[in-house]
Amino acid sequence: MIKRLLTIAFAVITTNVFSQVLVSYDFTGYDGLVISIPSGWHITNNDTSAIGKTFYTTGSSCATSCPSYKFNITGATIISPTFSNATHLKFFMKGNGSTQPNPFKIYTTADGTNWNNIQTYNPVPLSGTFYTLSLNTTDIQVKFEYTKDSLGFNVALDDITMSNGPVGLNNIEQGALNIYPTVTTGSLNIESSSERKAIEIAVINMIGKEVKRFNFIQSNGKTILNLSELPDGVYVLKINMNGQAVNKRIVIRR
Repeated sequence: MIKRLLTIAFAVITTNVFSQVLVSYDFTGYDGLVISIPSGWHITNNDTSAIGKTFYTTGSSCATSCPSYKFNITGATIISPTFSNATHLKFFMKGNGSTQPNPFKIYTTADGTNWNNIQTYNPVPLSGTFYTLSLNTTDIQVKFEYTKDSLGFNVALDDITMSNGPVGLNNIEQGALNIYPTVTTGSLNIESSSERKAIEIAVINMIGKEVKRFNFIQSNGKTILNLSELPDGVYVLKINMNGQAVNKRIVIRR
């Protein structure tokens, strides 16, 4: 229930601040049974057994909160409901295991029949991270597909969102600013290129209130921001860098 409320609250904030959320799924209530899957979503592999269980309940493999989906067999897929006029896909992903590579692919379709591979992660990173991909406004569905080898590498997927409007680092050239980790216990790393930059960061909580603000000059290297006094939860970073706007979501979880 708490996770569902957080998801609804964040959807309201992102609608007002960044974008319109069209379709989302954070796996609330998913327990490996088909009956627990929301209408319109299609998951090919569902299992509740101890060995084949298709969900994670440990914090490091989840985004805002657990459960998350566990890709643990080759060919497993998740297909979204239909949507229209989406511009961005965002999701949390984490690789689990010691053996790589194991390709994780993302497809879109404009007609429900022909699928176009828009991104392949090979290998899947071992650190849990949010990813944002651009969509064509003609796309109507998204598919996630995993190819697993025989050595036991699995993939966690959580907090899938299709939205219309600016999300993440859309207004800043890719690579100009790197903010990590997106799930943190209280420290946030800011890295940028060697060019000198004036950066202002406002931290916004789930009800839209500014709870902290940073102003600093960033050159080559890394700045570490201390968010340790903030309670666990989902926050929005409203960042201005040399007059360019950036919006990014982070999660504080201890």
